[in-house]
Amino acid sequence: MIITIANQKGGVGKTTTAVTLAHGLAIKGFETILIDLDSQGNCSDALGIEKGAALFDWLISGKELASCAVNARPRLDVIRSDKQTYQLKQILAARDFRENVLADGLKGYERRYDVVVMDSAPSVDVLHMASLVASDYLVAVTKLDQFSTEGVMESLKSLESALRATKSQCEVAGIIPTFYDRVTNESHAQLENLAQTYNGLVWPPIPQDTSCREASRLGKTLFEMQPGRALTGYVECLDRLIKIL
Repeated sequence: MIITIANQKGGVGKTTTAVTLAHGLAIKGFETILIDLDSQGNCSDALGIEKGAALFDWLISGKELASCAVNARPRLDVIRSDKQTYQLKQILAARDFRENVLADGLKGYERRYDVVVMDSAPSVDVLHMASLVASDYLVAVTKLDQFSTEGVMESLKSLESALRATKSQCEVAGIIPTFYDRVTNESHAQLENLAQTYNGLVWPPIPQDTSCREASRLGKTLFEMQPGRALTGYVECLDRLIKIL
């Protein structure tokens, strides 16, 4: 199964979500590869490993997926990204059928991995569209504020565009609300609005939790920190995801 984690707005906890779900799947026994499509390389930071140009080597230099990956945790490999991803996007933008680059690169991934998790950049670019074309499912992540929930709507519009333009079979698996603050009316109002707008697609909210920032700073996942409110929410979302597998 191939899953894209996306929102076209930054600062919504997208990378934390991608890393946490990917590590959670690995802990559950699934051979998992996390692909960082963002030139900032935040997945590497979150896992405490060095950034690298593996994404470029895989998609441009033609190397095999598994040979470009590094092992970050038991049953969890990573395709790293760095500033060279800017150049990658420029090269792809000049190519025909560029929206198929990830789908083509992932052919035969099942021989090594059970699940592919892709962390997309907070923008609509060639890799974002290619990830939707290649994926079986989209998991949208949104902070519970007006601008971020609008980003979810834009991500779903991008998915519709990808479906119209290609033979993609990607479906929306769910929407994960993040930074949920139980004591503010805004969080409650935005969560209720999401639930009404996307009936049945909204997964359990992720409570606001300082351990998320601490984990990123330390290069650890939430599973490697003291259990907190955010991890409880992510475990519930992980259960939803596993039911799809």
